This record gives sequence, C-alpha cells and structure tokens, in this order.
Amino acid sequence: MGVYLWPFLIYWLTMFVACYAIVEFGQDFFYDEVTPYSGLKVAIGSLIMAGLLAWLRPSFDTMFTQDLPWTVLQAIVWFGIFSLIFQFHPLHALSISLVALCLIPGVATMGVESLTRPAQKQAPIRQQIERKQPVRRSLGGSGTQPVPNPAEAPAKK
Repeated sequence: MGVYLWPFLIYWLTMFVACYAIVEFGQDFFYDEVTPYSGLKVAIGSLIMAGLLAWLRPSFDTMFTQDLPWTVLQAIVWFGIFSLIFQFHPLHALSISLVALCLIPGVATMGVESLTRPAQKQAPIRQQIERKQPVRRSLGGSGTQPVPNPAEAPAKK
C-alpha cells in the first residue's frame, strides 16, 4: 500500500502547488480575474494528474522516446483539465498544458524517486596523504628566503 500511496501523495502535492501557481497567475494575467473556487478546482485537477503520474511514472529520459504514446495521452488529459476544470480558453489551455507537461512531470518523478528509494551507501572518502616535501621544486632554487620562527630563534644576551 505504501508503495503506491507515498508516490501518489508526493505527486499530488507537487501538482497542486504547480497548478495553483499556474491558475492564479495565468487567470489573472490572461483574464484579469481568477475563477471562483480556484483552490477546489486545482485540488480536483491535480488529483487527476497525480493519479495519472503515479500510474505512468514519466521521466525525462523516456517521456519523448519509448513512452511517447503515454505522453500523448497525458497531453490530452492535461488539456482537458486546463480547459474544462481550470477554465482557460482552449488556445491558452493548450499552450500552458503542453509547457507544464514538458517540465513538471519529469521534475516530480525525480522528487518521487529520490524520496522513495532507499539511500545508497556512499563510498568512503579517501584520506589525503600529507606530504612533507613539496611536490616539485623550482629549477633556480627557492626564490624566497625562509622566514625564521621567533620561538625557535636563539635568545640574544
């Protein structure tokens, strides 16, 4: 149960935050007002998107190659959500949903994978070996005189 529940909740949180920002700023930018009950609409739309993302688990390396049919299905669903639930005009819904589809699912999947996979043991860091002699010397000898340490200097009487 936890195998499916945690990824779904992470996807839902990610999608809610991203879609809420898109709806608030997009509706205000394009139409000078936000639709009523935008929080509830975003919760419902992001729930549908999170279910689809938890089922498909899209990633940047396969979204546009071997999983292209599933990406097209997601694009259709996202367009429907942006136009019917979030109430953007069709041209705005198409452009915003396609840009969001190209950016958000891959980043959300990286977050889900980093939070749900067990931590891998890191290789230990090698201790640096202290060298008492310099690695190389200049050909003309040392260009500077060594500064004497006052603690080691003989006391003058």
